Amino acid sequence: MNNEIVSPADVVKKDEPRPAALKARKASKTKPATKKAFPKKVRMEVKKATRKATKPTVKKPMQRREFPYQRVLEMWKAGKTLETIARAVGRYQKNADDPLHGFRVNLTRFHKGVKLNGRLVKLPHRVSKSSLKLSRKAGKKAAA
Repeated sequence: MNNEIVSPADVVKKDEPRPAALKARKASKTKPATKKAFPKKVRMEVKKATRKATKPTVKKPMQRREFPYQRVLEMWKAGKTLETIARAVGRYQKNADDPLHGFRVNLTRFHKGVKLNGRLVKLPHRVSKSSLKLSRKAGKKAAA
């Protein structure tokens, strides 16, 4: 035995025939010498002719929906709950974290007063004035 160090590159036999797949892959790299059907200038004109003129899509801003103050007032006087009224007027957002948030904001505005048919109409509170005063005081204290 020889005491020579043999590297993996020396072990590979270079006389082995190559597989057919490698030969086919190597042969496919050559480019065919066929002419293109149209010259480049004609192709560009055809492409321009086939393009359609498209109008840019213009997104319209969200339209503000009118709040149905009159309908809310009637249901409020009938003693309906907030959720019932909100669902009836289409202001209940079922997938939101707070489904009644937007509705309550409109009610707050309504409590301060809204013009309906030329008259200032205020939504009456369902609690006493003293408890309303205490809740305002607590809110101001928490905000400070």
